[in-house]
Amino acid sequence: MSEQQLSSAEAELYDRQIRLWGIESQEKLRAANVLLIGIRGLGSEIAKNILLSGINSLTILDDGVVTESDILHNFLLHEKVPVGSKIAEEVLPRAQSLNPLVKIATDTEPVSAKSADYFKEFTIVVATKIKFEHILKIDNVCREHSVKFIYGDVFGFFGFSVSDLQEHDYFEDRVQLIAGQKRGHDGEKKTVKIKGNMSYPPLNKVLILPNTKQDIIGIKKLSRPNNLFICMLTLLEFKKQTDREPDPSQKSDDVEKLKTIASDMIDLYQFSNVKLDNLYELLFGELAPVCAILGGVIAQEVIKAVSHKEVTINNIFLFDPVTYSGKELSVGA
Repeated sequence: MSEQQLSSAEAELYDRQIRLWGIESQEKLRAANVLLIGIRGLGSEIAKNILLSGINSLTILDDGVVTESDILHNFLLHEKVPVGSKIAEEVLPRAQSLNPLVKIATDTEPVSAKSADYFKEFTIVVATKIKFEHILKIDNVCREHSVKFIYGDVFGFFGFSVSDLQEHDYFEDRVQLIAGQKRGHDGEKKTVKIKGNMSYPPLNKVLILPNTKQDIIGIKKLSRPNNLFICMLTLLEFKKQTDREPDPSQKSDDVEKLKTIASDMIDLYQFSNVKLDNLYELLFGELAPVCAILGGVIAQEVIKAVSHKEVTINNIFLFDPVTYSGKELSVGA
């Protein structure tokens, strides 16, 4: 990725955010090529935010078709879009109108059909609504080509993201007193750039499910049992076993299945004090407000990862469906 000088039109359009994070960060964003897999509720929120940030290009990969539910809930779709048409193509006009300066491409092939070479052209890959095996496969490919990767999903009131930024360098601007000045007294200050580095584990050491070849022995022990972490893994295992998400039309059956899977997960991780009893009923559907919150968090992580400015989440973000608060968790490092 080579940084590109901003045109006068870009400098004018992005003036406000340049004042926020600086011209250097904006130029790095200007050079970024982003692949977004999945353009449903969460994907559309992520797309909106990163388009407005001023990246170079966005490729939307989704082989799905428009449903009646999509027309009602996806703000990137026009109300007269035909049901059954390719959703990636149908969101293009409104997505492009958000920022005409960003190059947008659509791809309607299934993610399973993509070779490793497909992913190496991007600065960062963001994935939603994909199968568990594809999460690990894409992460491995991204690691081979030094491409950053973030996966996120929403289930009812619950949402999460998992990041693998590999070896990630970053910097922070900090205000310091000039030598000779005392704290608590007015004096001259200066802004200094503080550099840092974060190491991210591969996702096959973070997302460990029962009956896989993954080794749980190497996973970093959590400081305390975390019910939201187990909830995330339970939903991934549910999708892995059923090839679908929890269905509101068969809620009672799916709640029982979720309970069984959660019990297996708790045994696997030996978390004796974890209980999900108050969560099961909250894990159905893809709620727009949760998509908006998580979409904002993931887009912010994309901006920080690409610009290398500010500390990124290492490596899990969990949105609590009961307290409506976000929590960060470091696993597998």
